[in-house]
Amino acid sequence: MALPSSPFVSANSIFAGLSIIQLKLSPALSGVTSATTIVTKVAHGLTAGQQVIYVSGTGFTGLTAATAYYVLYLTADTFSLSATSGGSAISVGTSTVGVFQPVLIFEAAQLDDDPEQEVKSLARPDARGVLRNVRNVRTKAADKYTFGLDEVKRLLAIFSGSLSGRVIGTCTLWIPDLDDASGKCALKSEADFACTVTRDGKVTYGNSDFSKATIKIESNKLGDLTWTPDATA
Repeated sequence: MALPSSPFVSANSIFAGLSIIQLKLSPALSGVTSATTIVTKVAHGLTAGQQVIYVSGTGFTGLTAATAYYVLYLTADTFSLSATSGGSAISVGTSTVGVFQPVLIFEAAQLDDDPEQEVKSLARPDARGVLRNVRNVRTKAADKYTFGLDEVKRLLAIFSGSLSGRVIGTCTLWIPDLDDASGKCALKSEADFACTVTRDGKVTYGNSDFSKATIKIESNKLGDLTWTPDATA
Protein backbone atom coordinates (compact mmCIF):
# COMPACT_ATOMS: atom_id res chain seq x y z
CA MET A 1 0.00 0.00 0.00
CA ALA A 2 1.47 3.34 -1.03
CA LEU A 3 2.79 5.64 1.69
CA PRO A 4 3.39 9.39 1.56
CA SER A 5 6.79 10.28 0.14
CA SER A 6 9.58 12.37 1.69
CA PRO A 7 9.84 14.58 3.78
CA PHE A 8 7.85 11.89 5.61
CA VAL A 9 10.17 8.88 6.06
CA SER A 10 8.37 5.57 6.47
CA ALA A 11 11.22 4.01 8.46
CA ASN A 12 10.85 6.70 11.10
CA SER A 13 7.06 6.67 11.20
CA ILE A 14 5.20 3.49 10.31
CA PHE A 15 8.00 1.41 11.83
CA ALA A 16 7.64 3.40 15.04
CA GLY A 17 3.88 2.85 15.09
CA LEU A 18 2.91 6.40 14.12
CA SER A 19 -0.19 7.26 12.13
CA ILE A 20 0.20 9.61 9.18
CA ILE A 21 -2.09 12.53 8.34
CA GLN A 22 -1.70 14.21 4.95
CA LEU A 23 -3.54 17.52 4.50
CA LYS A 24 -4.00 19.61 1.38
CA LEU A 25 -5.57 22.84 2.57
CA SER A 26 -7.48 25.47 0.62
CA PRO A 27 -6.98 27.87 -0.91
CA ALA A 28 -4.17 26.72 -3.17
CA LEU A 29 -1.42 29.18 -4.15
CA SER A 30 -2.62 30.92 -7.30
CA GLY A 31 -1.04 33.66 -9.38
CA VAL A 32 2.39 32.06 -9.04
CA THR A 33 5.08 33.25 -11.47
CA SER A 34 8.58 32.01 -12.24
CA ALA A 35 11.83 32.79 -14.01
CA THR A 36 14.37 29.97 -14.49
CA THR A 37 14.79 28.42 -11.00
CA ILE A 38 13.04 31.15 -8.97
CA VAL A 39 9.32 30.87 -8.22
CA THR A 40 7.56 33.99 -6.92
CA LYS A 41 4.43 34.21 -4.78
CA VAL A 42 4.02 37.07 -2.30
CA ALA A 43 3.71 35.74 1.29
CA HIS A 44 3.69 32.12 0.10
CA GLY A 45 3.94 30.77 3.68
CA LEU A 46 5.89 27.67 2.63
CA THR A 47 8.81 26.15 4.54
CA ALA A 48 11.95 24.32 3.46
CA GLY A 49 11.28 20.66 2.66
CA GLN A 50 7.52 21.10 2.38
CA GLN A 51 5.72 19.31 -0.43
CA VAL A 52 3.77 21.25 -3.05
CA ILE A 53 1.83 19.81 -5.97
CA TYR A 54 1.99 21.61 -9.29
CA VAL A 55 -1.66 21.86 -10.33
CA SER A 56 -1.67 23.91 -13.53
CA GLY A 57 -0.08 26.85 -15.30
CA THR A 58 1.48 28.17 -18.47
CA GLY A 59 5.19 28.21 -19.17
CA PHE A 60 6.23 25.82 -16.37
CA THR A 61 8.18 23.66 -18.84
CA GLY A 62 10.25 21.99 -16.13
CA LEU A 63 7.26 20.76 -14.12
CA THR A 64 4.64 18.04 -14.60
CA ALA A 65 1.02 18.62 -13.56
CA ALA A 66 -0.29 16.62 -10.55
CA THR A 67 3.31 15.93 -9.44
CA ALA A 68 4.71 16.69 -5.98
CA TYR A 69 7.87 18.78 -5.59
CA TYR A 70 9.81 20.00 -2.57
CA VAL A 71 10.42 23.56 -1.47
CA LEU A 72 13.90 25.03 -1.26
CA TYR A 73 13.14 28.10 0.84
CA LEU A 74 14.63 31.43 -0.27
CA THR A 75 12.59 34.38 1.01
CA ALA A 76 9.07 35.13 2.23
CA ASP A 77 8.05 35.81 -1.39
CA THR A 78 10.26 33.44 -3.43
CA PHE A 79 11.31 29.79 -3.43
CA SER A 80 12.81 27.11 -5.65
CA LEU A 81 11.60 23.57 -6.27
CA SER A 82 13.37 20.23 -6.21
CA ALA A 83 12.34 16.76 -7.32
CA THR A 84 13.59 15.37 -3.98
CA SER A 85 13.73 16.78 -0.46
CA GLY A 86 16.88 18.89 -0.17
CA GLY A 87 17.85 18.22 -3.80
CA SER A 88 18.95 20.54 -6.58
CA ALA A 89 16.76 23.38 -7.84
CA ILE A 90 14.75 22.62 -10.97
CA SER A 91 14.78 25.02 -13.88
CA VAL A 92 11.02 25.44 -13.96
CA GLY A 93 10.91 27.80 -16.93
CA THR A 94 9.48 31.29 -17.35
CA SER A 95 5.83 31.56 -16.43
CA THR A 96 3.23 34.26 -15.98
CA VAL A 97 0.64 32.31 -14.02
CA GLY A 98 0.40 29.03 -12.11
CA VAL A 99 -1.39 27.18 -9.31
CA PHE A 100 0.34 25.12 -6.60
CA GLN A 101 -1.20 23.04 -3.80
CA PRO A 102 0.77 22.99 -0.52
CA VAL A 103 0.87 19.63 1.29
CA LEU A 104 1.20 19.24 5.07
CA ILE A 105 2.21 15.87 6.55
CA PHE A 106 1.81 15.08 10.26
CA GLU A 107 2.85 12.07 12.30
CA ALA A 108 0.78 11.15 15.36
CA ALA A 109 1.44 8.65 18.11
CA GLN A 110 -2.33 8.45 18.60
CA LEU A 111 -5.13 9.14 16.15
CA ASP A 112 -8.63 9.14 17.69
CA ASP A 113 -11.61 8.15 15.56
CA ASP A 114 -14.63 9.72 17.29
CA PRO A 115 -17.68 9.41 15.00
CA GLU A 116 -20.95 11.16 15.78
CA GLN A 117 -24.21 9.36 15.09
CA GLU A 118 -27.89 9.88 15.82
CA VAL A 119 -30.44 7.09 15.51
CA LYS A 120 -34.22 7.38 15.58
CA SER A 121 -36.53 4.45 16.24
CA LEU A 122 -39.91 3.59 14.74
CA ALA A 123 -42.11 1.86 17.36
CA ARG A 124 -45.27 -0.18 16.97
CA PRO A 125 -47.43 -1.85 19.68
CA ASP A 126 -47.14 -5.61 19.97
CA ALA A 127 -50.04 -8.01 20.72
CA ARG A 128 -50.12 -6.81 24.34
CA GLY A 129 -50.09 -3.15 23.38
CA VAL A 130 -46.45 -2.67 24.40
CA LEU A 131 -44.46 -0.40 22.09
CA ARG A 132 -41.59 -2.23 20.38
CA ASN A 133 -38.94 -0.81 18.10
CA VAL A 134 -39.48 -2.22 14.62
CA ARG A 135 -36.96 -0.06 12.79
CA ASN A 136 -33.87 1.93 13.75
CA VAL A 137 -32.80 4.59 11.30
CA ARG A 138 -29.50 6.46 11.37
CA THR A 139 -30.51 10.08 10.85
CA LYS A 140 -27.16 11.83 11.35
CA ALA A 141 -23.53 10.75 11.02
CA ALA A 142 -20.17 12.52 11.05
CA ASP A 143 -16.65 11.12 10.74
CA LYS A 144 -14.26 12.97 13.07
CA TYR A 145 -10.57 12.41 13.82
CA THR A 146 -8.29 14.11 16.33
CA PHE A 147 -4.56 13.91 16.89
CA GLY A 148 -2.09 15.58 19.22
CA LEU A 149 0.43 18.12 17.98
CA ASP A 150 3.62 18.59 20.01
CA GLU A 151 5.06 21.19 17.63
CA VAL A 152 2.63 24.01 18.33
CA LYS A 153 4.35 26.23 15.75
CA ARG A 154 2.85 23.97 13.06
CA LEU A 155 -0.51 25.52 13.90
CA LEU A 156 0.79 28.58 12.05
CA ALA A 157 1.18 26.55 8.85
CA ILE A 158 -2.39 25.25 9.14
CA PHE A 159 -4.10 28.52 10.05
CA SER A 160 -1.96 30.97 8.04
CA GLY A 161 -0.05 32.51 10.92
CA SER A 162 -2.73 32.11 13.60
CA LEU A 163 -2.92 29.63 16.47
CA SER A 164 -6.51 28.69 15.68
CA GLY A 165 -9.07 28.95 12.91
CA ARG A 166 -11.10 26.95 10.46
CA VAL A 167 -9.80 25.78 7.10
CA ILE A 168 -11.09 23.41 4.46
CA GLY A 169 -9.18 21.03 2.26
CA THR A 170 -8.64 17.33 1.72
CA CYS A 171 -7.11 14.61 3.87
CA THR A 172 -5.66 11.10 3.59
CA LEU A 173 -4.98 8.93 6.67
CA TRP A 174 -2.58 6.01 7.15
CA ILE A 175 -2.86 3.76 10.22
CA PRO A 176 0.21 1.64 11.13
CA ASP A 177 0.35 -2.13 11.33
CA LEU A 178 2.49 -2.73 14.42
CA ASP A 179 3.03 -6.39 13.49
CA ASP A 180 4.38 -5.69 10.01
CA ALA A 181 8.13 -5.02 10.06
CA SER A 182 8.15 -4.22 6.34
CA GLY A 183 6.52 -0.86 7.01
CA LYS A 184 3.08 -1.58 5.65
CA CYS A 185 0.03 0.12 7.10
CA ALA A 186 -2.98 -1.69 8.50
CA LEU A 187 -5.55 0.77 7.12
CA LYS A 188 -5.59 3.60 4.61
CA SER A 189 -8.50 5.97 4.15
CA GLU A 190 -9.76 6.92 0.75
CA ALA A 191 -7.47 9.49 -0.80
CA ASP A 192 -8.16 13.19 -0.45
CA PHE A 193 -11.57 13.14 1.22
CA ALA A 194 -13.03 16.63 1.72
CA CYS A 195 -12.62 17.91 5.27
CA THR A 196 -12.68 20.83 7.66
CA VAL A 197 -9.72 21.32 10.00
CA THR A 198 -9.92 23.17 13.32
CA ARG A 199 -8.02 23.32 16.60
CA ASP A 200 -9.77 21.21 19.23
CA GLY A 201 -9.73 22.80 22.68
CA LYS A 202 -6.91 24.60 24.43
CA VAL A 203 -3.17 24.83 23.81
CA THR A 204 -0.96 23.86 26.74
CA TYR A 205 2.35 25.69 27.02
CA GLY A 206 5.31 24.42 29.03
CA ASN A 207 4.74 23.10 32.57
CA SER A 208 7.98 21.09 32.32
CA ASP A 209 6.63 19.42 29.18
CA PHE A 210 6.29 20.08 25.47
CA SER A 211 3.67 22.56 24.35
CA LYS A 212 0.67 20.65 23.04
CA ALA A 213 -2.40 21.20 20.90
CA THR A 214 -5.07 18.97 19.37
CA ILE A 215 -6.19 19.11 15.75
CA LYS A 216 -9.67 17.99 14.69
CA ILE A 217 -10.45 16.77 11.18
CA GLU A 218 -14.12 16.45 10.19
CA SER A 219 -15.08 14.71 6.97
CA ASN A 220 -17.24 16.76 4.59
CA LYS A 221 -17.90 13.79 2.32
CA LEU A 222 -21.55 13.06 1.56
CA GLY A 223 -21.44 9.47 2.80
CA ASP A 224 -19.26 7.23 4.93
CA LEU A 225 -15.51 7.16 4.42
CA THR A 226 -14.16 4.01 2.85
CA TRP A 227 -10.99 2.31 4.10
CA THR A 228 -8.60 -0.14 2.49
CA PRO A 229 -6.93 -2.87 4.56
CA ASP A 230 -3.29 -3.83 4.07
CA ALA A 231 -3.43 -6.76 1.65
CA THR A 232 -0.68 -8.62 3.57
CA ALA A 233 -2.17 -8.14 7.05
